[in-house]
Amino acid sequence: MDAIGAFLERHPGSPIVLDVLATLDPAEIRAQVHELEPDAVDVFFFAASVGALFGVRRHDGSRVAIKLHKLFTNEQYFDDVHLVQAALADAGMGAPRPLGRRGLAVREEWLDEGTFRDAHERAVRTAMAQALARFHATATATGVRPRRPFLRPLGALWPKPHNVLFDFEATAKGAEWIDEIGWAAREVPGAGVEVVGHTDWAAKHLRFDDHLNVTAIYDWDSVTTDLEPRLVGAAAGSFTYTEELGETVSLWPTADESLAFIADYEAARGTPFTKEERHATRAACVYLRAYAARCQHAYAGEARSSGLQAFAESLLG
Repeated sequence: MDAIGAFLERHPGSPIVLDVLATLDPAEIRAQVHELEPDAVDVFFFAASVGALFGVRRHDGSRVAIKLHKLFTNEQYFDDVHLVQAALADAGMGAPRPLGRRGLAVREEWLDEGTFRDAHERAVRTAMAQALARFHATATATGVRPRRPFLRPLGALWPKPHNVLFDFEATAKGAEWIDEIGWAAREVPGAGVEVVGHTDWAAKHLRFDDHLNVTAIYDWDSVTTDLEPRLVGAAAGSFTYTEELGETVSLWPTADESLAFIADYEAARGTPFTKEERHATRAACVYLRAYAARCQHAYAGEARSSGLQAFAESLLG
């Protein structure tokens, strides 16, 4: 059984797969893969969330990653991301080498060197903050400015949820307290300069060598151009998130860990944020966590266990 069959056996009737690929038939999904990569002989990896990701082995033994997108549809955006990605690969920063695009399906080398790590460890946290600072500097220096749409209607609090599991409109009741925190964070004025960064800089998307150098960066449809404090704040709010360790760890950072990540980033950056930039960074951190709590409420019917209230009070006062 290949990875497609194994995934659908574990998740029969998956609404995410149905939404992204418009079918739950393994044979039909395999046919889509072969259309995108005619030289495929095996699908050894399959996952679906914002899009569908396939790990494909070709006749010559080489492996490629193919990600088929549905939420984002601007083909120029993906081309711009590939230019940035290639520059980071040339710089030896753990970026998989881009291999082209066919419509909304992007192809890149399959890169799995190194291991996932627990970002609650201080050294790992610091390494992630340093790598993010280098990512911002190197990606911004390319002169390319990928801009991923945020998909938030004018005047709305939340963007369109990232997959079909979360229906914010149908689950609005009982989420008012989350919305209140989200509005408080969103109303903090933006500050700082624009950089090219990664909106989901979390432990699940990074691999490291034994010296904590980053060896692989994933989720390139999270690359965009935005204010630096906003990108750093989002990372500070979620950098510990991973389900890749084979053991249970706390998914989210504490308020102290988030503040420490921001401090680590400032040290790597070489200059501290201004008072306004630091306030904007903390607000972005809280907004990210409020969105995560809103997703939890939509899926599980409760989000008090997320600790959002205390987290927001610590960072916004």
